[in-house]
Amino acid sequence: MVMQEVTARLRFSRECLGAAKRKRAGQTVFCMPRDAGGRVMFLPSWWRGRLHYAATVANKCQDIVHAIDWDPVVDGNPRHSWKRVVVAGRDDPKGRERYAMHEAFPPGAVIGVNAVLPDGLSVDVFSELMEIVGTYRGISPFQHVDETFGTFEVLSVQPAARARND
Repeated sequence: MVMQEVTARLRFSRECLGAAKRKRAGQTVFCMPRDAGGRVMFLPSWWRGRLHYAATVANKCQDIVHAIDWDPVVDGNPRHSWKRVVVAGRDDPKGRERYAMHEAFPPGAVIGVNAVLPDGLSVDVFSELMEIVGTYRGISPFQHVDETFGTFEVLSVQPAARARND
């Protein structure tokens, strides 16, 4: 077996929320991290931790999942305004609900993620590990101790298609 570049298509079952505070039209919005070209990024370190968890759960390929090379750029465009309800805390004696605005991939949104699988990690095992991640951990820049955001289902894992300049 040799290294193989793949594209995973993922469909969110729970919203994937941005976490970087920005001001837009006088309102605070939690945005997705972006590269210099404005494309949404999911950092490779996020994927490494989640795939290590999945490999431990499945008891497969624990020694090589750290060698997956992840493209940080995500193929997909988030919605620019998603309201996350913030449960009333002690700071609000009237118990009113509040909300925070996020950029988000809503439930049903499909994204593409590219990776290079190391020698010894098959596409089938990678797909299985991604399914575990999607079910139990999800992927989202915004994290909360009591909630899991960005859970997903794996639609497909296929060899990556590259444009050729012949």
